[in-house]
Amino acid sequence: MNGSAGPGQELSRQLGLLDSVAIIVGVVIGVGIFRVPASIAEYLSSPLLVLAVWVAGGLLALCGGLCYAELSAAFPRTGGDYVYLRESYGPCPGFLFGWTQLLVIRPGNIAGIAFIFAEYAAYFVSLSPWGIRALAVGTIALLTGLNLWGLRFGRAAQNLLAAAKILGLLLLALVGLAVARAVNLEVSPPPPTELPLPLALGTALIFVMWTYGGWNESTYVAGEMKNPARDLPRSIALALFLILALYLALNAAYLACIPPSQMPQSEMVAALLVEQFLGGPGGGLIAVLVMVSALGALNGMVLTSGRLTYAFGADHPRFGLLARVHRQFRTPAPALLLNGLWSVLLVCTGTFDQLVAYTSAVTWLFFALIAAGLFLLRRLHPALERPYRVWAPLPVLFAAASLWLTYSAVAYSPLGSLAGLGILLAGLPLYYFVLSRPAPRA
Repeated sequence: MNGSAGPGQELSRQLGLLDSVAIIVGVVIGVGIFRVPASIAEYLSSPLLVLAVWVAGGLLALCGGLCYAELSAAFPRTGGDYVYLRESYGPCPGFLFGWTQLLVIRPGNIAGIAFIFAEYAAYFVSLSPWGIRALAVGTIALLTGLNLWGLRFGRAAQNLLAAAKILGLLLLALVGLAVARAVNLEVSPPPPTELPLPLALGTALIFVMWTYGGWNESTYVAGEMKNPARDLPRSIALALFLILALYLALNAAYLACIPPSQMPQSEMVAALLVEQFLGGPGGGLIAVLVMVSALGALNGMVLTSGRLTYAFGADHPRFGLLARVHRQFRTPAPALLLNGLWSVLLVCTGTFDQLVAYTSAVTWLFFALIAAGLFLLRRLHPALERPYRVWAPLPVLFAAASLWLTYSAVAYSPLGSLAGLGILLAGLPLYYFVLSRPAPRA
């Protein structure tokens, strides 16, 4: 490769406010909005409750976003959550977060999104199961290479894909609402395995928050933003308001066109919505829309995951190779390549769904720790400049909600949550017996 990766290089600051918004929107609006409404309808039979839980999810994400706005403005460094946990609680919790992200969550999400993209591409071209896997692998390789080639290329692709998916989803929502008279407020019969309302709401909110996942993605590229202290908080708020508006419009369109009693059996509610006014050709339109959404999420995840891996490597000498920056392209080349290769391996083995599902409870536990750590950081670094300070009750609310979602995830899948805890704790021996020792001298 022309211009090998080497130490002493810095990532280039090229990202502005709109770039950050595009990263958040691109990652958050993936494929969940096309499938999650059916899952929510299994637990909530009231359309009013369905809309309410989407609003609650958006407001909860906004609470978390405002917490991250203070943290990102105070610590405008590449690495996001990893940096905040390390600064709040020390190197070990930060390492365990990085461990689960790098081993499971990040490559698992990349693999899963690439697989969904390939499945929908098969709508237009006949592909065998291994053909779908090969297309998923090729997509990961292409986007990894694009982001390795230079930030300007990854940024341009993300901005274009984010704009395309916003326009597509907005058109889908507007047409759906235009052809329907009003939102159907009929309450369907309760599901046969109805949970108590608090647990049903908590379970539904887990699915909703999965579709909001990624609102903190721009914090991972803080080191490459021109003015992170100013633009990061603004981008988080702008992106979340835009996403909440789109999600509400889409769900209102779903409820207006699809009887609530049919919603739980409709895995692809968007396809049913399009069939109301386009008939058969609507399937191709939805396939294209899902593919664009998947590509935007995939490119954003590739871009930000490389920066998390870079920050992780910079902190641990034994993983110092991951903190090298390509001399010519000014991108974290080894980190991007490692994430790409590991994601490809998960695609080939097909284990990503289980791995990501296992870590839901652990993910929300880390969110609670980050929100609580905000107050700890105020005490540890009282003189640190904070261009933005979040209203104190909001981090408390976000931490409490995160703990509630942790409990809901454990109640929903006790064995899976236990497996996720095992993955997390498996990082302890590596930390204490390898990384706590000094790295050998070259």
